[in-house]
Amino acid sequence: MLKIRFGMAAGVWPLFALALALVAMPAPASAHPHVWIDLQTEAHVDAEGRLAAVTIVWIFDEFYSAFALDGLEKPGGDYKPEDLAALTDVNMSNLAEFDYFAEVTQGGERSAFGEPRDAHSTWNEESGRLTLSFTLPIAEPRAATAAAPAAFRVYDPSYYISIDYTEKDPLRVVGEAAGRCKAAIETPNVENVWMTLPESAFTSGQSQMGAMFAATATLTCGTAE
Repeated sequence: MLKIRFGMAAGVWPLFALALALVAMPAPASAHPHVWIDLQTEAHVDAEGRLAAVTIVWIFDEFYSAFALDGLEKPGGDYKPEDLAALTDVNMSNLAEFDYFAEVTQGGERSAFGEPRDAHSTWNEESGRLTLSFTLPIAEPRAATAAAPAAFRVYDPSYYISIDYTEKDPLRVVGEAAGRCKAAIETPNVENVWMTLPESAFTSGQSQMGAMFAATATLTCGTAE
């Protein structure tokens, strides 16, 4: 079950506390998004052309950012690093139960994640938006070849949260073999998805509606010369 900690300043709610609680509810309660996230990702490849890790950057909408940070003090016009760090810790703990809303597959098999690293939250005063960033190592990296490319998606199964790639810098490939790797993003046609949704998407308590709207990033790497 979702773990919510209230040992922080009054009025501070852990990010995703409401949204994650609704993940386990029947689909009709969350048949359309209530929270919007702009997504950026980095594919980390090692010298052997294997997908070793994925960095995920979530930029939350202004309304939810204000809700998540309500009650925090802003001395000097910015939030305290220790408060943002505490918020990050709670969020990452909550998200672990849901595999961080991330999915990596190769050759039809889902890859397991190691312990996340470099998790942190930042605040942009100009945009009024909160960002959460973290890196998920792949437990057993495999070569991302044309025959078995690495594919990854980031989505909320219930579709309570809409997660869409940014238009600018949506996906980067970094690491030792980055120069011989190619990445592409395939985004489903949202209108077509809505028109073809099965009835079970609205009636099943285990709906995977969010997966139907999820963009898929695909990575392939050539062999070293």
